[in-house]
Amino acid sequence: MIPGKRVRLRAYREDDLKNALAAMNNAAVTRYLKFMQPMSQASEREWLERSMRGEHPNQFNLAVESNDSEFIGSVGLMNIDQRNRDAELGILIGRPDDWGKGFGTEAALLMLRHGFEEMNLHRIHLRVYDYNVRGIKSYVKLGFKEEGRLRQAHFRHGGWHDIVIMGILADEFFAQHGRTGDGKVE
Repeated sequence: MIPGKRVRLRAYREDDLKNALAAMNNAAVTRYLKFMQPMSQASEREWLERSMRGEHPNQFNLAVESNDSEFIGSVGLMNIDQRNRDAELGILIGRPDDWGKGFGTEAALLMLRHGFEEMNLHRIHLRVYDYNVRGIKSYVKLGFKEEGRLRQAHFRHGGWHDIVIMGILADEFFAQHGRTGDGKVE
């Protein structure tokens, strides 16, 4: 378990299926995800079981849980490249009622800290759609910098949108957030 002030990251459990499936079939949530089709219970169960067994190659996925032990989302590092010490961050807070409360920012901060301090990553990047203004603000707050754009690479809601590529380096993260044990940890 990776504890934070308001959320903690933990391994997935079987009882996460109901909330995970609800999130993956909520149009308000999936508008910000690459996945656009409805998710079947069997498909979500298979993904969850593989995550519990650690069978997703080059991925590290954890559940996001509130301090009252309720599943509220997921966060992970994907496309982990050990040679170049790089990974892609993905995060989902599964209920719109939980948005804007800092849960996603804290969960991402905990995963970044784990990626840089425990996995010895050098760089973590992400992709975000240009219309995800709340997400972009959160990533900037964490220290991510825009590295480029895939112009009009995403068709959604009847129009073309840019995919914004953002990244943060380990030294940038530590300069802003400190290291565990140095008294500056947020």
